[in-house]
Amino acid sequence: MRYQKIEHIAAGQLKSGKAQTDIYQAYLGTCIGVALYDASTKIGGMIHILLPEPPTIARVDFPEKYASTGVPMLINELINLGASPKNLKASIAGGALVGPVSRQDMNLDIGGRSTEIVVSMLEALGIKTIKSETGGFFTCTLELNMATGETFIRPAWEDNCKSEGDFTAPTLEEILVTIDQLKPIPQTALKIFRMFQSPHTHITDITDELSKDQVLSGQTLKLCNSALFAGMVKIDTLKDAVLLLGEDMLIKSVITAAVNTYYNQSGTSGYSLCKGGLFFHAVGVAAMAEKIAEKSGKSNSKLAYTAGLLHDIGKVILDQYVADSSPLFFRELNQENENFIDLEKKLLGITHSEAGSQLAKKWHFSDSLSEVIQLHHTPEKAKTNKDLAYIIYLSDLIIERFNAGFDLEKMQTESLEKALDHLEFTMENLVELVDTIPIHTINNDDSLNT
Repeated sequence: MRYQKIEHIAAGQLKSGKAQTDIYQAYLGTCIGVALYDASTKIGGMIHILLPEPPTIARVDFPEKYASTGVPMLINELINLGASPKNLKASIAGGALVGPVSRQDMNLDIGGRSTEIVVSMLEALGIKTIKSETGGFFTCTLELNMATGETFIRPAWEDNCKSEGDFTAPTLEEILVTIDQLKPIPQTALKIFRMFQSPHTHITDITDELSKDQVLSGQTLKLCNSALFAGMVKIDTLKDAVLLLGEDMLIKSVITAAVNTYYNQSGTSGYSLCKGGLFFHAVGVAAMAEKIAEKSGKSNSKLAYTAGLLHDIGKVILDQYVADSSPLFFRELNQENENFIDLEKKLLGITHSEAGSQLAKKWHFSDSLSEVIQLHHTPEKAKTNKDLAYIIYLSDLIIERFNAGFDLEKMQTESLEKALDHLEFTMENLVELVDTIPIHTINNDDSLNT
């Protein structure tokens, strides 16, 4: 059987081609995926839509992010390649529900509105939809076989469901042994975490500290040269990094590099849905948390970024046990009313939030940061820093729903209304936040996983 390369179509992106053998694949939460194919010319493409339309009438930098501008863009690309609109066939998937949101009878229904726009456009052009599965409550994948035009819509976890076998939940002693065996975040990075949040620290203090750890310095420079932070310029020294990126960006690259090394201890059969999945999800949450902190004024943006990077550190501890229990875990998680945290507790005896809190205490994190790691799924329970807990919860929810495909997650939405109220946001603000997802920097960069 001939091997077919799978090409990931990330949130806010589109891809088209002619006479190719690849399989285009999109992981879809609340986003909508649309696959179009002309069998007579073997021309096809896929778009991964974030929002129904641009939030403002200002110039649109990335039209492929929106249903109203992205679908015409994809169709035009296919026509330019030689496809005929009358021969195109469509498959549509995604649009998982964000709700329930009932306050003032407001229903965001981003996926539903995107679907309506897509369907309306396709019908107006006479393009037949041969497959459509939208709605639901969890991530799915849409696949387009570019060699045949076949499309498949599957639960995102389907490939993980091997034979059940026997599964025994880990004991507390085994969990503690796993914590001891994990390679920790370097002490240099932990010190820089604290320095980063201090208004009295000078950049030279941090570069001096970083220069003491050659491994972390090398990892930092590698990250600085990746698409995640720069990608367009060559950075050879820490001095270059300061000059070209700025002080805050360099410091963020240091702590991000350290977290990358830690998260890469997890595999791809547990929580991660792809290589480096936990890390790229964490970077997305960190970037979103920073934006929410700045917009709300409720927390220091540097602290929010750090908390976003660290919120899922407990998943690395439990990753091997999730992999062992994956048939049970994935099947039960598919149940509409199953709670992610409760399911971890039932199957493993501990949640990733609790495991992360244990690690945070071992690494001597602040009380507020430890609390956020423990309660980012239930922010209303926070006492030390409720502001930050709600910021991380909302960031996690947005990235899980709108930049799916990196790690196994199912955020509860009952706290969404409370989070918006606490942060003094409206539903319109939520749409604006979704629109700021840095899709061209937090999508999988293979150079960071080598």
